[in-house]
Amino acid sequence: MTTCDNTSVGVLITDHQGRYLVFDRATLPHGTAPAAGHIDDHGSSEDAARAEVEEELGLTVTGLTRITGGWRENRCRRLPGARGTGHEWTVFQAAVTGELVPSAREARNVRWIDADTLQDLTDRTVAHAQGQLSGAEFQAAPGIEPVWIRWLVDVTAIHISCDDLLRVEQLTR
Repeated sequence: MTTCDNTSVGVLITDHQGRYLVFDRATLPHGTAPAAGHIDDHGSSEDAARAEVEEELGLTVTGLTRITGGWRENRCRRLPGARGTGHEWTVFQAAVTGELVPSAREARNVRWIDADTLQDLTDRTVAHAQGQLSGAEFQAAPGIEPVWIRWLVDVTAIHISCDDLLRVEQLTR
């Protein structure tokens, strides 16, 4: 099994209508999310962001702007790295070009969603964090991947209470 490098990137992509490009993760952790992944051997966080968008969505990144990030104690499917369980995240807003060609190995149900749908998916994650949805129910019809909730709050794309944010954080560990 691979050891985690404790570094990750996330890439928020929006279109001219303000819709968000998301997909349901085909691998753990479950949830609906933008493109993301480990930096690994990609070099810089920018290089990793470009590579993840290409790998997961088949799109070419034409511009990147760092919008948030920081350390998160979120687990992954790899063995804990030198810093234990967690990742130093860099989250970008990206401009892209090309034809959407999603990876069948990594992405299901790729779609553009508006801000209201993003909030609805967030509310589903909160319901899961509150114990109103089982893990199986969340997996069958996921909300936003829990690690993404903090980043989307940071950029004011979604709104949840501080108490619910803490509950969602517990899902990432």
